[in-house]
Amino acid sequence: MIRSSLLDKLMKLAVLVIIIVELAVVQYFIPDFYQTLFRLTLDGNVEGLTEYISSFGYGAIAITIFMIVLTNMTGLPSIPFLTVNGVIFGLLPGIVISWIGEVLGNILGFVIMRTVLRDKARKLVERSHLTEKLDKYSTIKTIALARAIPYSPNLVITAVASMSRISFANHLVATIIGKVPSVIVEVWLGHDLLKFGQYGGRIIIWATLILTVYYAYRQYKKR
Repeated sequence: MIRSSLLDKLMKLAVLVIIIVELAVVQYFIPDFYQTLFRLTLDGNVEGLTEYISSFGYGAIAITIFMIVLTNMTGLPSIPFLTVNGVIFGLLPGIVISWIGEVLGNILGFVIMRTVLRDKARKLVERSHLTEKLDKYSTIKTIALARAIPYSPNLVITAVASMSRISFANHLVATIIGKVPSVIVEVWLGHDLLKFGQYGGRIIIWATLILTVYYAYRQYKKR
């Protein structure tokens, strides 16, 4: 029991050290990085965010993946970075890059919540009133469906999955599959919103499609 408790504390410390080191490395090489991103994101200045990230050249790919992973692990919104990816790299490459970041962020969040932050995950599940639904979130199908919903709260889904009986392998498969449709919608819609004058008509189609899918999902849940 003592050995298990000590191991748990060491794992928590190791994860904390790794996160701090990664953040510190970025801060060391790019001193104004977090400050600039925070200001642009808080101001809702997606165009400024796009220009700032694209200024890093090929390094922009690593930066957006890093930020998407970080936001998914912490519960912060990743939408601005998905939108930026669609604008900087183009729709298809932006979708692929965003999908990689989303999958990595959700998987790392799942591992950390299941092994290190289990108490935090339990409290989050309880606050979300999903404790009685844990058994339903123990299958690939359920997690994949939850991940597939655009703009869904990733951190809550990750917490529920970590508290359920689903295995790491099944959660990995569910996340890989489920994140495809949600990332496509989020990147594409964000891209079109930023270029509303050029793609205004397509946004109407997107809005109709999202509302239709949401209505169908609600009817499915009622049944």
